[in-house]
Amino acid sequence: MSANTSVIPVAYPELSCSDWFLLLTTTQQRALLQECKPVSLIQRQYLFHRGDAFNGLFVLLRGSLWISGLDSTGREIGLTVIKPGEWFGEIALFDGQSRTHDVLASEPCRLLRIPADSLYNLLDNDPQWWQCFGQLLTAKVRVLFQSIEDRSQPRSDVRLARKLYELVLRAPDNDGVTTLTMGQEQLGLLLSLSRQKTNQQLKHLESLGILDLAYGKITVLSTAKLKDFAQVSN
Repeated sequence: MSANTSVIPVAYPELSCSDWFLLLTTTQQRALLQECKPVSLIQRQYLFHRGDAFNGLFVLLRGSLWISGLDSTGREIGLTVIKPGEWFGEIALFDGQSRTHDVLASEPCRLLRIPADSLYNLLDNDPQWWQCFGQLLTAKVRVLFQSIEDRSQPRSDVRLARKLYELVLRAPDNDGVTTLTMGQEQLGLLLSLSRQKTNQQLKHLESLGILDLAYGKITVLSTAKLKDFAQVSN
């Protein structure tokens, strides 16, 4: 599955951030875009809830989305943040079951949705799509395994730096400076750290000139320094 060229409309430049979309053939890209329907969310609006019926595949164009679940006590568990250019929602396509988690808009969002019926038609007409969607899913499984491995790191400051580095890599490049729209409590939920501990570690990284903190925002000033602190080898 490869493409020498790409079909990205001027209206959707964020698709250039999607490695998965860029690897599709131009014919496949056109087929997806022909089925896309625009979706808009206001801040704190849910896209879907855990247990909802499968209603299609999504790609985020603008804003950020928060994926969360609940532990055995009913406490919210932060799982990940979806950034522009990321496709998601494919799990239920494979097993036909309901949505696995809640998806909430952290800020006003703009998305595209490919309805479930359109996806099934694509699969009926060309079974090669199963491999395409399978690659979308397995790429996330790899990230999940890395996240589980990172959580075994005993130093919480390194774990936090690795999570920030992961988020930076998924954000659009802006001359080495990346601003993440995310509160400290939200970041702490992703790492199972208290807000106080998260603030302490972020302040330390700020003192090193790695990032700058503002209300609801974390600006990474040096991706290279963050990578070194996170002890990322590749």
